[in-house]
Amino acid sequence: MHKLLGHISYATSAIMSVRDEAASRAAKLKESDSLRARLQQLSQQADSLRSKIVATKEGGMITGEERIRELLGKLYGDVNTYEGRPSDAQVARTAALGHELEDIIVDFRKVTDKELPAINAGLRKKKLEPIAVLSEADWEKQSQDGASARAAGPAFERD
Repeated sequence: MHKLLGHISYATSAIMSVRDEAASRAAKLKESDSLRARLQQLSQQADSLRSKIVATKEGGMITGEERIRELLGKLYGDVNTYEGRPSDAQVARTAALGHELEDIIVDFRKVTDKELPAINAGLRKKKLEPIAVLSEADWEKQSQDGASARAAGPAFERD
């Protein structure tokens, strides 16, 4: 379950990165530029995929919106507060949520594999940085580097 929570974090980060980078590049182009429209569409597709993983409605718990992250968080809490082993139903639910997540990641890869080559070629022609999809290995390294920096705490100089 812990591994699946990390996988959700990676997927969300990768999708948000593509969404944000596409929106950022689109903002640098003229309204009439066809590449801008493709970038905006990519950004919207990424955001749509992200909304299948995490609740996105404003209002938090009040809305009752639950996606994979929230469902897994609840399940994780249930397992951790029970003294025994996870039930067969909890194990099955974890697997089902993992499969749902994998389906979304596959959809994300299909979109980026289809759209990014042409979009990135257009960005290069306009001397803009291409969009890269964050790999899970790179995400893990960034997460570990960030955790190490937070664990070290702030650096203070002594007088």
